[in-house]
Amino acid sequence: MSAYTLRFGFDELVIPILGRNDNVLLLYGHAALAGDDEGFAVVEVELAEGTRLVPSGNAESGRPAPFADELFRRIAGVIENDRTVLGRHAAMEWADMVERHRAAA
Repeated sequence: MSAYTLRFGFDELVIPILGRNDNVLLLYGHAALAGDDEGFAVVEVELAEGTRLVPSGNAESGRPAPFADELFRRIAGVIENDRTVLGRHAAMEWADMVERHRAAA
């Protein structure tokens, strides 16, 4: 199995609040996806104005930053879920990229 990375751009990513999408919090940016032929995970998020989020340790000192750490988990949860619009889009981009690499090999 090969290892791949992909930069996935997102616009108007909706974070559900208490399981509802009607209290809209829209986010814009890019996510770094990494994985293999079987699938991907979000390993980093860069918001539109340059704020970078990783799975944990988002404080300047590398220590946990509860809000930023939770925000990363929420964003990754949307992108990694193929039942969301953005998740389906990310899955399709990932599958296309994997197929291009296989065809080139």
